[in-house]
Amino acid sequence: MAKRARSSKAVSSLCVLLLVVGAVGIRAGGALESFDITAGTPSPIPGQILARVIGIKWDARAIPVQFSVNTTLDPIPNPLGAAFLSVAAARAEMQASFNAWNEIKTSFIDMRITGTTANPGVRGFDFINELTFRTAANFTAIASSPSVTLIQDTTLVDGDRIDNDADSDVSDKISVVTDVDGDGDLEFPAGFYKAGTILDNDVQFNTKTTNGFRFTVNPAEVDTVTRSVDLSAVAVHEFGHSHGLSHSVNNQPDAPDPTGATMFAFIDTRDPASERAQRTLDVDDIAYSSYLYREGSAKTGPAALQPGDVAFDKLFGVITGELRHGVLNQPIAGGSVFTVDDRIQSLGVAAFSGTTQLSFNPANGGLSFVRDPAVAILNGNYAIPVPKGKYGLRIEPVDGSPVPVGSISFTTQIGNFFGQQNFNEEPADRSGRHGDGGDTLSVSAGQTRRNIDIVTSADINIDNFGTRDFIGFTGAPAGRIYAVRIPGSQVTAAAAGRFLRLKALAFHTGTVDASIAPTYAEAMLTTGRVNPDGSIASIQLTRPLARIRMLIGQDDDLTPIFVRGGALLGQIIQQGIRFGFIDDVFLVLRIPTTPPPFPGVSALPPLVGLDGGVTTNDVPIFGFSYTSDDGGATFARRTDFNFRFSLRFADLFGRDGDDGDDDGHHEW
Repeated sequence: MAKRARSSKAVSSLCVLLLVVGAVGIRAGGALESFDITAGTPSPIPGQILARVIGIKWDARAIPVQFSVNTTLDPIPNPLGAAFLSVAAARAEMQASFNAWNEIKTSFIDMRITGTTANPGVRGFDFINELTFRTAANFTAIASSPSVTLIQDTTLVDGDRIDNDADSDVSDKISVVTDVDGDGDLEFPAGFYKAGTILDNDVQFNTKTTNGFRFTVNPAEVDTVTRSVDLSAVAVHEFGHSHGLSHSVNNQPDAPDPTGATMFAFIDTRDPASERAQRTLDVDDIAYSSYLYREGSAKTGPAALQPGDVAFDKLFGVITGELRHGVLNQPIAGGSVFTVDDRIQSLGVAAFSGTTQLSFNPANGGLSFVRDPAVAILNGNYAIPVPKGKYGLRIEPVDGSPVPVGSISFTTQIGNFFGQQNFNEEPADRSGRHGDGGDTLSVSAGQTRRNIDIVTSADINIDNFGTRDFIGFTGAPAGRIYAVRIPGSQVTAAAAGRFLRLKALAFHTGTVDASIAPTYAEAMLTTGRVNPDGSIASIQLTRPLARIRMLIGQDDDLTPIFVRGGALLGQIIQQGIRFGFIDDVFLVLRIPTTPPPFPGVSALPPLVGLDGGVTTNDVPIFGFSYTSDDGGATFARRTDFNFRFSLRFADLFGRDGDDGDDDGHHEW
């Protein structure tokens, strides 16, 4: 379930341009995005101006950020039965959720509930940072955290009425945000403010009878009811948005800890263990809160060190560079670059690449894509704040699995608009080979490692599938084998006369329960042949070309398995097909053979990604997918789905390296 949940002008004594940033959905990857039209640069679209995409944050003068709880629904509605949660209990839980962020020693963000409001309607831009259980009739998400921000550098003057009521929103009598006149709304100090400054943030929780949720506060009350959810799990996430953090794509740091970052875009309300884990911040969440609000970055004010604080530069360093598309020869907008802890092979902190621009229509406040990538994408730069240590780097497209581009940012959507989210996930190294393990990168506290530039590989994928429509099969018995045929003719056609290096196998894996890592007995690449009618005659399961036992897959994503000795295996496959020793190759995935129940609250087997099962599919059902429930003695051909299994090659003598079989790590 998603925890997800226009640009407008507000006219006062001066014209202040504002943007409502809706935190849609529920690695952090960085800041929520607004845009900046201060420069006034003409857009290629006549009558419009370019809007540079930027991050949002609170000005130091607004910290501590003051919130008010709406008390007009007490007790809080329970769409599943009798109301039981008081506003007082919800307020205490929400302040504890704020404290999860406030207690980060390297971040100076400070968010506090300081009062109440009695708004009988839904939230709106009124200079009251409202926490409310009232939502509009058309609101369908669990919760959301929309902010109103400046979209141009602005000097606010005493007496400015920004939200269109009769009350002044700016005072020259104060130096920090204060309710000067005691009427319940906040006034900003007069002065200069940068585009991207948050002026108002509200957090709304959906309790409507039609599509709302029962919110609980006791961890012991978390259950498997899909429309019941832990308030803190939702609130900690939404309060990340409240101080400017974007969604993350990190839903599974590693096998021992398959529960993702708090800022991951979705929550599994059927899985109590997953819900409870959302209360605790991940290193990704902590790193970006600290990066946006760097403790020790000023001598006075909130950013100055106080007792118990730790300077950002004492614990964190930063990795910077550029991500470019190796086929399109373009800087990439919205690609994910993330660290892997070399000691434990655990995912760390991720960044989204690119500095981008949109087109802004002053007449109606509308935004549109600029159709020239040279104008829309200024660079593919990224910056990753990381605790001091030694890391590998990986790259991954934001391609819909596990998170759609629309749940992240303008920048990821711009990259998708230009077809840039089509590269393969893989380790990154200086040689350009990618996938052989990658290089390691040492980062010291206070250090910025610059010019760590990455170019995506020009891989040759054989993908007999389209977009992911479903994951299945929940009724699979223990030991089921999934197989996908790659006809020998496809390998020959992909080679096009070149010598290929076998680079990776990839299987779209998943699980019903977000707190469980999808685990498989084995994955392999092997040989086989089919009968004239397409049924399988045989698959070689005992002597495969490549095999990995106990595969820990990614949840709802393609899990790549990088092959050592790929140059030799590529030649064995090509020459075997050429001389008739190999008819076809098969990608094979076997689920655990241990009898059910499977791990997890749902006790269901690990799943595979499926393309098909819809009225109009984006590609044909090729008939290359098979299942076996008798250990491989017989295989049933599937004519309803394409299994999303991928075979990946690299040109042996192309840009991706010489022989590609240097498996050593290198220091960056």
